Amino acid sequence: MKPIVVIAINFVREQRWPILVMLLYVLLLAFLGLTTEVAGQRDDLLFVFKQVAAYVVAFSVFFGSAAIFNDRRSRRILSVLSKSIGRQDYLSGLILGITLASAIYSIALGVTGSWTLGEAGFPVRQVWFLMVCLLAACMLSGSVALMFSTFLNPFFAAGATAAVMVLPFVLSRISGNEMWMWVIPVDYFAAALQKSSFDVPATGSWRAIVLALGETLVFWFLAAKIFSYMDIAVSVE
Repeated sequence: MKPIVVIAINFVREQRWPILVMLLYVLLLAFLGLTTEVAGQRDDLLFVFKQVAAYVVAFSVFFGSAAIFNDRRSRRILSVLSKSIGRQDYLSGLILGITLASAIYSIALGVTGSWTLGEAGFPVRQVWFLMVCLLAACMLSGSVALMFSTFLNPFFAAGATAAVMVLPFVLSRISGNEMWMWVIPVDYFAAALQKSSFDVPATGSWRAIVLALGETLVFWFLAAKIFSYMDIAVSVE
């Protein structure tokens, strides 16, 4: 367990600048909360909150799609795996690192949202429930991206991840059955976030969160299986 935690912490440390950029978006929401009349502009604040929340899902895809590539390009992966650390543990550390990076953003956004939206009448408890949904979406999307990155370069891995996450939404629109969005519930979480309002604070489900955790394990298993056959000694450009 310790190697997994160390890999995760090192990942977060290496991604400190992208994380800082993410946190600047949270400062935007805090700035708006300070400079606007909260009661009169609460719908605008909620809109900004939703937009800022969506950014972290995109960042988690980029984190997952580039993690292995960056380690292979720097040859760091060889030194890590030469220390009796299995490839499954290595991938577990990366997924945990993506989750920690997303959690930093989600906690900061939750604190800011509790202050700005809570003052406007949005239930603070629902703000944090939406943050849990957001973190589950980040974990799942990051694991999907990591799975594709085991055999694709970051650009194609990110594109394949986007296609997989959008497909259930497209099928739900074509068939008129929203249950398709439960296949990979990232779209479900996105819809729950976008549908949230002061009248209907949260529309998510704990079952979807549990499903996302289960699918994260499935994609981790697939990533480990694929990665076990990859030649990591080959240099990448």
